[in-house]
Amino acid sequence: MKSIDRLWQYLANRPAQIRELKDKGAKVVGFFPGDYVPEEIIHASGAVPICLTHGGDPMAVLAAQSTTMRFQCAFSKAQLGEWLLKQQPYYKLVDILVAPITCAHLRKTADLWQYYTGIEVFRLGVPKEYASELGLEYYVGSIRRLKQRIETLTGNKVDDKELSKSIRLYNQMRQSLKEISLMRKSSQPRISTADFLRLNHASFYADPSFMTDMLASIREEIGGRQEEAVDRETPRLLLTGPNIACGDYKVLELVEEAGGTIVAEEVCEGVRYYWENVHSNDDLLTALADRYLKRRAPCAFMNASAEKRFDFIMNLVREFRVDGVLWYQLLYCETYDIESYYFSKRMGELGVPMLKLQSDYQPTELETLRTRIQAFIEVIRRRGRQS
Repeated sequence: MKSIDRLWQYLANRPAQIRELKDKGAKVVGFFPGDYVPEEIIHASGAVPICLTHGGDPMAVLAAQSTTMRFQCAFSKAQLGEWLLKQQPYYKLVDILVAPITCAHLRKTADLWQYYTGIEVFRLGVPKEYASELGLEYYVGSIRRLKQRIETLTGNKVDDKELSKSIRLYNQMRQSLKEISLMRKSSQPRISTADFLRLNHASFYADPSFMTDMLASIREEIGGRQEEAVDRETPRLLLTGPNIACGDYKVLELVEEAGGTIVAEEVCEGVRYYWENVHSNDDLLTALADRYLKRRAPCAFMNASAEKRFDFIMNLVREFRVDGVLWYQLLYCETYDIESYYFSKRMGELGVPMLKLQSDYQPTELETLRTRIQAFIEVIRRRGRQS
């Protein structure tokens, strides 16, 4: 597709573009993923928002090994390792890092960032009570403090006019991602999940105005494609778990290699949560908090999160006509590891097969993952023939 090729070319030049903006006085605000940092506030201040979400490279994990605990997940280690390796330019452009207080792994990585890089870290409080009014009040206070810190950093006041513009822009971007995602409901998805997640990751680095225009063009190009005949035995899978990093696509590739197709994903960190938008009301910070905290599927570190997230996943299973679920987590991700038993049991009761996979970003795990995925897909095929 012409628009996608144009987007990849743009991203190749994006680090140089950001350096030029910094030379002209712009500030770069990096933040850890999880979708608890309202980018709209950063964008409205005139700063450049960058989500640090690279992963999958064992060298980045190795680079951070001597500075981190053994029992930290590979993604959290990679966030420091990428800075130490100096190969990903985005990690060297950051003026301040916003670290949402979510899982223990990224929380400790934020501490290490501040120690080893000398870059200021702003810790954004995220309540574990996502559905309560007390939790909402706490989170509104957190993002108000973030707004004040970003205003001090940039010297620009984030007024309601500029914030409203940024909210509309990010709403458009999320809506375009949602519309592209829904195209995977068809019997022959017009975009693979690997390509869709690459678009999702691109939205963390590209200028949001440019990205919104690109997504609109890509949506039109995909919508104009003619559907091709598809083997009815091709298993349709949903991918869920804590994290999919930019560059960690091996499971997606192994599924395609084994003859399956992933048609939907529910992942907490590493991708943008595009299912919900900001609803306007008189207080824009409350509207942001409502979207980023209350009206989304909660992550596993939240209190009483499993049942609500399970219901959300099962709705996706029905809407996207899913035959099986891949649970993909990183080694030592204890909150998701604990919940995996609950999800497997509940899905088994509803007749939905689930395969749990674990990774530590090591090349030696590839053949084991390949064998298990091939066997899982063959089991689903046999179930389909028997039904």
